[in-house]
Amino acid sequence: MLAVLLLFMANLLQAQTRTITGRVTSANNEVQPGASVVIKETSKGTVTDANGKYSIVAPTGEVTLVISSIGFDKLERVVGSGVSVADITLAESAGNLSEVVVTALGISREKKTLVYATQTVKPAELIEARDPNNVLNSLQGKIANAVITQGSGGPGSGARIVLRGNKSLQGSNNALIVVDGVPITNGTNGSINSD
Repeated sequence: MLAVLLLFMANLLQAQTRTITGRVTSANNEVQPGASVVIKETSKGTVTDANGKYSIVAPTGEVTLVISSIGFDKLERVVGSGVSVADITLAESAGNLSEVVVTALGISREKKTLVYATQTVKPAELIEARDPNNVLNSLQGKIANAVITQGSGGPGSGARIVLRGNKSLQGSNNALIVVDGVPITNGTNGSINSD
């Protein structure tokens, strides 16, 4: 008799919850993996998977979901008692992110904390005056105090990059190029090493 009573109570408790599923996307319909989905005023929550989908167990009544993700405004969405699917669209936040610069060693720093000058070149600016032989030549005129000249003239040849004037009398004045922490060889065969 006690076992039947416990089974009846377990079914009754299970009937008081439901599972809410859905998908979190941005305004341009891109999925948002890693977005936080929490039931307001509770500690119940989950995180969206790689496809932006989530699943959360909630009470049967009306609940408020709080959805947040980095770079987007926090959103509160009321889900009615009979609703089991709630797709969410987040709006991008313009003011929450500060400018971050990734240094040559792969360390992220806020732009205002750096002791040296940095400059940003948008991809659209590179496409406007694209050099089919060398992408570095497309940077000419886009960076202050940078003099960029093509080396030997062949496709894929190195480019001579001098930042803020010549610094060496005998060595190379070429700028050091580091991609993902790895120095890139930018040899300019046939060009003068010093001026």
